[in-house]
Order: sequence, then structure tokens, then C-alpha cells
Amino acid sequence: MYRVALKLFAPLAALFILFATIAPAMALEAYLFRGAGDFSFIGKGLTFSNGMDRLAEKLETAGVHSTVYRWQAVEWAYSDIMKRKPDAVMIMGHSMGALSTVALANKLKGSGVRVAYIGTIDIPGPTATAPANVEVAENFYHAFPVYGMLAKSRDFTGSLRNEYIFGQIHITMDKSQKIHASALDFVGRSRNTVQTMQAYAEPAQQNDDLLARVDTVLTGTAAAIADQPALPAGAVLVDIPLPMRAPRVIRDTQILPPIE
Repeated sequence: MYRVALKLFAPLAALFILFATIAPAMALEAYLFRGAGDFSFIGKGLTFSNGMDRLAEKLETAGVHSTVYRWQAVEWAYSDIMKRKPDAVMIMGHSMGALSTVALANKLKGSGVRVAYIGTIDIPGPTATAPANVEVAENFYHAFPVYGMLAKSRDFTGSLRNEYIFGQIHITMDKSQKIHASALDFVGRSRNTVQTMQAYAEPAQQNDDLLARVDTVLTGTAAAIADQPALPAGAVLVDIPLPMRAPRVIRDTQILPPIE
């Protein structure tokens, strides 16, 4: 009798082990980057980009494995992705972390891991380029051209959207409920690729218009600099230091430099 039961159980056990083995590789995972001014290695919450941590918690609740990194940790994030080998990733970052987002997406070219989505939040501008291996790209900005826009690279065939976020400043953009909702909306749509691509589609002309706007700003800036009067003979430029903010004291014992 036990032999019959074993014969029946063995295929089911093998099937269970197979699904348990391949399940992680089929998942969409999220990799998020904080901006500069991140002292989370000293104490939890000591970063002005803690909205990325809140977003990670929401994504985890939605069933998406999520990890948050310092903006300098592109290689670390890449190593984690190569170890876990998910089928697809979504990458997001705030401020300098937005630059890390683009860098990680570029690094994943040819890795076998799909970059299903990138979300850049107030990327230092005036413009950056979405890598060709990205399927859906969203850029959230609030003050063009102080913080940047996202343009398509030459071989980019995915969908890209630049969205103005009203009522935020640079250090609060990462906490925007609208941005968080957009990321969660992508997770919901990701089960239907066609629907996702249509939802995030934009006219091709918009990319050309964006680059034209950037050129206009840069040209105007160059002209303004050229129009400045020449310095008198013998004049010396003097750097005037900006006033320094007092260091922050944490628990009366830990002294931190100013957060920039």
C-alpha cells in the first residue's frame, strides 16, 4: 500500500518543488533608491527620502518584494538582482536616487532580467535619458528645468511619460501620494502587458517637444552668460562661503554633518 502511495505522492512532490524553485524568477520585484542626505546607516529614518521606504512597505503589502538602497548602492542592488534572478524589476529613485535608477536600468541590459518599469522622482536635470531596455518609464517633476525631464534614448521603444506634480517641493516629492499610487497602479496593470503599454503610451512628438524645450533653456542660459559684462582689468574673483548650518545632535551623543 505504501508503495502505491509513494508512487502517487512522488510526482506531486516533484511538481511542488519545481514550482517552489521557479516562483521567485516569475515575480516582479522592486528596487528603490533614496536621495542624498541619507544617514539611515546611523539610525532608521535619518534620511529626507524616507518616502521611498514608505513606498516599499506599500509594494510589499501588494505582494511585490521590495528593497530600498542608498543612492550610491547601484552595484549592491545589481548584485542582489543577479542573485535573485526575478523575471522583471521595477526601479524607482528620488533625487540622486533617480540617477541611480537610470544607471541600474542601463546595467541590466543583456542580463536576462526585464526592466518593466522605472520611476524617476525629481531627477537632477535639465534632462536624462530612458535606457532602451526599459518597457515603461515615468518621470515626476515639479520645477522645470531646475530638476529634470526624461527623454527617450535613440533605441527606446517603450512608453514614457513626464508628469508634473503640483503642491510638492524637492524634499517632499518622494512622499507624494500621487507618485505612490502610480507605482501601485503599474503593479496592478503589469499582469496585462498590452493594457499596460496602452495606458502609458504617449505621442511620439512629445519626446521631440521635450528635447526642443531643453535646447531652448540651455540656449537661453548660454546667451545670458555671454551677455554678462567683462570684468575690469585686474579684478579678482573671490569665493564667498555660504553660511553653514549647525550640525544635528542625535541623542546628545551622535554628531552628524548638515543634510544636503
